[in-house]
Amino acid sequence: MDILKLSDFIGNTLIVSLAEDRILIGVLVAVDAQMNLLLDHAEERIDSRSRKMGLVSVPRCAVQSIKITKPLLQHLTAKKAELMATIV
Repeated sequence: MDILKLSDFIGNTLIVSLAEDRILIGVLVAVDAQMNLLLDHAEERIDSRSRKMGLVSVPRCAVQSIKITKPLLQHLTAKKAELMATIV
């Protein structure tokens, strides 16, 4: 069931894969109309190195994939389905 949108993940940690084996891990703060991401408490990982970056804007064109943990996906899906069931 595809009931979740990217904006439903605001406030949760995302793992964003970029080009050249770069990975950003951070909390999604905002998504704009062009699907650019704003991540807070971001950490960049390249190979075995990592660095803290703070607040980062990620252009949509740079994103190769977005991952989350399976328990988070299940939790958000259940919460949204529960909310949608209460709407008349």
